[in-house]
Amino acid sequence: SGAATKPVPVASPSAAAATVQGVGVQLAAYGTRARAEQGWVDAQRRTDALKGVKYRVVEGKVDIGTVYRLQAVAGTRAEADRLCAALKSDGVDCQVK
Repeated sequence: SGAATKPVPVASPSAAAATVQGVGVQLAAYGTRARAEQGWVDAQRRTDALKGVKYRVVEGKVDIGTVYRLQAVAGTRAEADRLCAALKSDGVDCQVK
């Protein structure tokens, strides 16, 4: 039975961050993980450049507290640069990390 299958906890940032390897193309930073997840949905609506692209939410500590950085993930630095250029041409701000 499928009842024994536990959902993967999303609260563990280290596990979440480890899931998607590659070069990050940062789209934005948010105050909560939920807003970052919503930010990905919004970004996908704004541009076709993110079709089929994986993403990750990277937790970071800053002066004001914790931020959740929304990053599209590319396989190589060159792919990340191309993705960011495509995003910018669609009016989506980004920064290769």
